[in-house]
Amino acid sequence: MNRFVLMFVCFLCVLSGCVEDKPRPEGSMSVVPLDIVEASESAIEVSSLKQPKDIVVNHHVRGQNIYVECYIPSFTFKEKGGTNVNGEGYMQVYVDGKKVDEIFTAAFIIKGLEKGKHHIMIEVVHNDSSDYQLKKSWNVNIR
Repeated sequence: MNRFVLMFVCFLCVLSGCVEDKPRPEGSMSVVPLDIVEASESAIEVSSLKQPKDIVVNHHVRGQNIYVECYIPSFTFKEKGGTNVNGEGYMQVYVDGKKVDEIFTAAFIIKGLEKGKHHIMIEVVHNDSSDYQLKKSWNVNIR
C-alpha cells in the first residue's frame, strides 16, 4: 500500500511539473508601433501609429444580389463631411468601373445586378473624401 501511495505521489509530481512550460503558438503575437504623446512621472500617454492598411472583404452571391461584409482594423465608419480624421471615413462602391454608392457601414448588399460577369471595387476614403490608398476589388458572376 505504501508503495502504491509513493508511486501515486511521484506521478502527480511529474504531471504538475509539465503544466508550467506550455508551448506558445507561432505567429500569435503582433507588434503595434506607438507614439509617445505626453509623458509624466506617473503615466505615459501613447497613441497608435497604425493606420488602416488592409481591408478584409467577405462576399456571397445570392441570385442577383451580393452580400458584402468588410473588416478594416482600427477604422470607424462615419458620415461624409467634416474634418479629415485618421481612422475614420466611409467606402465608395464601384460596379464595372462606375461609382454606384457611398457606404457608411461595414456590411451592405449590392442589389439587382444583371446576369453576367461584374467587377466590384471598394475604395476607403476619409470623411473629407480624400483617399486612404486602400482598395479591394474582385469579380463575380451572376447567373
